[in-house]
Amino acid sequence: MHEDDENLVIMTDEDGNEIEFIEIGRIKLDGKEYVFLEDPEDEGSVMVYRAEEDEDGEELLNPVEDEDECENAFYYFQAEADDYEVGPAE
Repeated sequence: MHEDDENLVIMTDEDGNEIEFIEIGRIKLDGKEYVFLEDPEDEGSVMVYRAEEDEDGEELLNPVEDEDECENAFYYFQAEADDYEVGPAE
């Protein structure tokens, strides 16, 4: 297990394989919620997903495929992260 278990997100790919990601943050922008996931095997590789609810109220993470939307969400995520000091808890 990882030290960031509370931020661990397990997704299933199209072949049924489970892949672990670390949720590094969320923002709300223009009425949408964006989730930022990092692959622990490839630090620095961040993927942007839009959090939505299915008909049962369960959260679904859908990849943001529009490049402009992805860049805009990531820009605001970085700007928000810059407002806070990021580092290990003491």
